[in-house]
Amino acid sequence: MDEQEGGVRRARWAAAAAAVTVVMVLGAAVVASRPSSEDGPRSVAPSTDCVADTDAPFGETGAADARWVRFCPLADEGSPRRVRHPQGVVTGPLAASVAESLWQTQEGRPTCRSDDPPTVLPTRLFRIEVGLADGRVAELTGDTGCSTRDVTLFSQLETTLLMAAVPEAGPNGAMPDPVGCPARFTTTATSADGASADQLVDTAESPWQSTVPLLPAPATAADVCAYRGDQPRRRLVDQWQVGSPVSEAIRAAATLGYADGQTDCALRPGATSYVVVLTDATGTARTLALDTTRCATLQAALGTPAADTYLGLATRGLVRMVARSRP
Repeated sequence: MDEQEGGVRRARWAAAAAAVTVVMVLGAAVVASRPSSEDGPRSVAPSTDCVADTDAPFGETGAADARWVRFCPLADEGSPRRVRHPQGVVTGPLAASVAESLWQTQEGRPTCRSDDPPTVLPTRLFRIEVGLADGRVAELTGDTGCSTRDVTLFSQLETTLLMAAVPEAGPNGAMPDPVGCPARFTTTATSADGASADQLVDTAESPWQSTVPLLPAPATAADVCAYRGDQPRRRLVDQWQVGSPVSEAIRAAATLGYADGQTDCALRPGATSYVVVLTDATGTARTLALDTTRCATLQAALGTPAADTYLGLATRGLVRMVARSRP
């Protein structure tokens, strides 16, 4: 495992462990709502909607009474490289705990300029808003390509929202039946809708503004189909299934482990490519296609209904994680 992959996995699983403890102790108070597409006047009644302009320094959230925490659209709607994230809202006592954890994590983190090259992962931008008891709202922005601290900030809220999406599901649920690997190298043949699929409905006005996540809940199983060769002579050579925590590690790595765009590279017709089916505890399944014969391009079935979507170029860390996931 290289330094990049190891650092990210340690950061993500440290955050996941912290979120597990918080959820078990306090309970998951999460509202399954989505960011408002309209910016209206602030209401006197409590609201968990994202706002265009925040009015509280994030430094105050460590001492203030936070009432809600959520991911929100980037302030610059034209910004590319946005992170895909859950669409729920953390509320109640859990919100104060999450806000406190975010405040502690962001203290002393590195500052990266927009033109700085990524140092940890490809640049992916996120924005978090925290609603305070007095009605003010604070924001925290980050770039998972800047530092492992930014990755941890993203993971702390992402993990909490994912776990709360199916609070009745325990970590030791039965594995689903292995999927039938598709004869063609595609993302469209192996996706399925379970009880959580409605949380993947995409409300973005344009596809390039979409932040709908790969799954709405942790991946409790991953089916990997390995193919050898290039189109149209690609053939299935292996298949395996893994459960948590490996399946969730693959989901987490795929969320951040790709760079936007395309590139020119030498074709590798003998390389092994992968179709990965990620399934949550409700039976919702979405599929990734990782083509290592063509610059490690990454496609995914996203949203509800699931639609084949080009994501970008997978990192070496993501490719290795999938290839080495076989039990």
